[in-house]
Amino acid sequence: MAGAKRKYIEAAYNLLARDGLEGVSIRKVADEIGCSSTALYRHFPDVDKLIAVASVRFLRDYISNARILSKVDLNPMELNLQLWECLAYYSFRDADVFENMFFSDASGKMYSEALAEYFSVYPEDLDGLRDFMLDMVRNATIVERDSILLGRAVEMGMLSEKSADYLCRLDSYLYRGMLTSLSSCKPSDREFRESTLEFMQLMIRSYTTQLEEGYSILVVNSDFDVAAAGNAPASQLRKSFRVEVTVVPCGGAIPSKGKATA
Repeated sequence: MAGAKRKYIEAAYNLLARDGLEGVSIRKVADEIGCSSTALYRHFPDVDKLIAVASVRFLRDYISNARILSKVDLNPMELNLQLWECLAYYSFRDADVFENMFFSDASGKMYSEALAEYFSVYPEDLDGLRDFMLDMVRNATIVERDSILLGRAVEMGMLSEKSADYLCRLDSYLYRGMLTSLSSCKPSDREFRESTLEFMQLMIRSYTTQLEEGYSILVVNSDFDVAAAGNAPASQLRKSFRVEVTVVPCGGAIPSKGKATA
């Protein structure tokens, strides 16, 4: 049973990657794997549910990076910014799919159900995730994940509760706005890299204004290879936007220490 379901999910995923949302239907998925539409309906009530579950497969690169970040000593603000950078980079490539996955259902119920169903079929995709990172990837929406990490920053004295609430709303609005602007057409490699860089610059600017006194954000490397050429996968060409949220010494000089990252 699980083997058949994997075939359906993978066929829908391949159609999404190749043709976008408009390229997926129950009939097309059935034709891809040589089965009847009736066989698919035994597992998925409609094409929307099939698309929702298959879309979770687009999170694999993001989860791979989260697996690395879960093993690195980062405070909540650093981790949150790193996770946003990972999500922006990988989602802006397929903006229409991610916009539909995250925002087509205002309640978030469809996304939560799709996560649960996908990981019941592909539990190995969660291997190596530790502690709260596992819970966040497996159970939380992007807004909930943001709220969890910003809440931890409040507990550490890095943000006020008011600032955390402000950033949580701003992060979602900014991300959704950029995702929507990219979803109308398939962005080129250069366009989604430039969009990721712009997104992170805006994020760091807004985070810097909300930090409690005594903290600062150090950008270790803000460069992306936006003009990368060749046929290498995007994940191999990525240069991470590395940041450190650090305590500013009495003299006001910001240290130049770097941080490990994905």
